[in-house]
Amino acid sequence: MKENNYNNYENINKNLSKNTTTLRPFIHISPSISMICIKLFILLGLQILMLIITKSYNSLALVFTSFCGAACASSLSYLIYKDPIYNCWPLLIQGILIGLLLPESYPLATVFIITFSCLFVSRTLVFKSINSWVNVPVVAVIVAWFIGSNYFPSFLISNEMLTLKNPSTYLIQDGTFNIYKYDSIITNFLNSSIFRLFKINVPEGYVSLWWDCKSVIPAFRFNFITIISSIIIFSDNSFNPTVPTFFITVYIILVRLFAPVFVGGNINSGDILLALLTSGTLFTATFLIQWFGTTPITLAGKIIYGCIAGCMAFFITGCGTSPIGMVYTVLVSNIVNLLIRYFEEKNNKIKLNLILNCLDQSEIDKVNAKLNKGEF
Repeated sequence: MKENNYNNYENINKNLSKNTTTLRPFIHISPSISMICIKLFILLGLQILMLIITKSYNSLALVFTSFCGAACASSLSYLIYKDPIYNCWPLLIQGILIGLLLPESYPLATVFIITFSCLFVSRTLVFKSINSWVNVPVVAVIVAWFIGSNYFPSFLISNEMLTLKNPSTYLIQDGTFNIYKYDSIITNFLNSSIFRLFKINVPEGYVSLWWDCKSVIPAFRFNFITIISSIIIFSDNSFNPTVPTFFITVYIILVRLFAPVFVGGNINSGDILLALLTSGTLFTATFLIQWFGTTPITLAGKIIYGCIAGCMAFFITGCGTSPIGMVYTVLVSNIVNLLIRYFEEKNNKIKLNLILNCLDQSEIDKVNAKLNKGEF
């Protein structure tokens, strides 16, 4: 019987060879890194397009400079390693991210040097791969912070404001956040049609805050565009939504419950919208928190990682308007990821040993025989 099955298998192979047909029993459970990078390039292009529309020329020059620094680092990497061209995509995207995370007044020459140095060193000397345990743009921004922290904006809220029910409302009323002309029209429509059902009345200014908070750091500005980008990224498993979901959820819960308590305010009165729409929270959750190689493998690891990142965001960033807090949050989370990955690998070895110990020698020989025949 086995011999007949083997002969049938051989006949099928011969017929397939004659017809130059090959079996392709492979499917993609997620897009390739190259396709993900192309998608990220397009989505970050939307952020740049908004800078063009809003005539933010200083920010555009900053992003272009960091992109040029990344292009130079990518070119040298190609000359050294002779890698395929598509391996240059991650470096270029990282260059754009660095430019978007820096304040628009930062000196362009310094931006070029920082971007080129960090990307070139990480790609050719330290990690030598696009998969590294640390998010390199985060490192570059922190280096820029130490070199020129005076170019970064300061916190917009004080301890006294945190004791208020909605600090973001006061920031809108005192002109810290601009209000667009169309804001009142959209706000009135939402209050009369949607929020009325929940007996909620949203004041003017929040629509403008969602659309463009006018931060000097480009990545913090266009929250609505960032949300659309996150939907596109997570819709086809380009990135797993587990980490960002738990990161955002834990962060806003802590902000809501405990942010005012530390300065003498009431529990459960923190401003969630201020936390989400400033400090680059949404941008971090979409583009930074899970760069290639910086997250755990297992579902449990991802959940733990997301929860810890949310806690770190609360203690480092606070409840909003931080210029650098989310960048430090990502860096600390990357370090935590190393510990999680260590325990994941240790757990996998334990499980593998248990499986092997349950097999006798004859079963192990059968498994090895199937492996040699390519049946697995």
